[in-house]
Amino acid sequence: MAPLVIAFFYESFSLYRSRGYSFEDCVELDQDETIEAIAQSLRSNGYEVVLVGDVKELVSRMAKGEHEQWDLAFSISEGMHGVGREAQVPGLLEAYRIPHVLSDAATLALCLDKGKTKMVLEYQGITTAPFAVVPALWTPNGPTASTVSQLLERSIHAEELQDFPLFIKPACEGSSKGIYPFSKVTCPSELEDGVQKLQGRFPGQSILVEKYLAGNEYTVSLLGTGNSAKVLGSLQVNWSNPADGGFFTISNKNEEGNDHLDQCVDAHNNPEVQASEDLALRAWRALECYDVGRVDVRFGANGKPYVLELNPLPGLRPQWSNLVQTAKYHGISHEVLLGRVVESALQRYPDLREKQSDKQLR
Repeated sequence: MAPLVIAFFYESFSLYRSRGYSFEDCVELDQDETIEAIAQSLRSNGYEVVLVGDVKELVSRMAKGEHEQWDLAFSISEGMHGVGREAQVPGLLEAYRIPHVLSDAATLALCLDKGKTKMVLEYQGITTAPFAVVPALWTPNGPTASTVSQLLERSIHAEELQDFPLFIKPACEGSSKGIYPFSKVTCPSELEDGVQKLQGRFPGQSILVEKYLAGNEYTVSLLGTGNSAKVLGSLQVNWSNPADGGFFTISNKNEEGNDHLDQCVDAHNNPEVQASEDLALRAWRALECYDVGRVDVRFGANGKPYVLELNPLPGLRPQWSNLVQTAKYHGISHEVLLGRVVESALQRYPDLREKQSDKQLR
């Protein structure tokens, strides 16, 4: 019998590093062993996997007509350039009407922009930390405000943002890229200086300013789409080490050997975990994310949970990624997890499911 053919898209960390990109440039990209592990898990589920690569390779393959041989696409491509980079491969796939696993291009572009995501969450009545956005083209002494503090005064959250500490980060990054020890600011001068530093490092990108949340933090893994989506489990982030500063930076999150002793936790008889999972599931459904991903939640000093961000393009590295660790804790192997992810995607493509059944019957 002929299996379904899955085209697999990704960027290799080692390849882009060899091209001269820095560690920080490449921090969201996948290691070669991760790429191979995902491909092997898909093969273990009976699929034929075509290793394609990044968006440029996709364009090249399409120009040759190779895409006509693909049944389904699976993209973990983060992209390298632009604030909509995670949506580039899915956008092309959708333009050519190629079915694909994981969220659509519009959702990926939205969720990468944390400022716009928070606006949608607020509209949906889903709690997220009070915030303001410093626009990408904003400059000090501009026509709207001469300082960041004055800009915050015009926010609907102006009153909450008067009280420090606040937290600043580029709005369109992942894997704690752009987050440094100075991201937690304790006074107006640190705020002004920190925003200017981030603008210098991330030109053309808006800067998110939000109320710093000092409570417990959870990363909630989800599987499925819409009403079929369910919580897979949760992992609590351990901030007991004072050297960590109480939040992830690009260093303490991504360097090998930094062990936070994060632990999987159960919602049973744990109201805080239950509240995190309920909030995460509401956010996942509200932003119409597909198949698999994570929602990060943190509690404030008032004891309420707030959505930090949604990740509809989660890490899938065995023995490392939070989602994979959570699945393993609940007895779900990497192979089974990837099989369930593809099965979730196939629910959206009845013709493809029928084709799969026909192939299995031959």
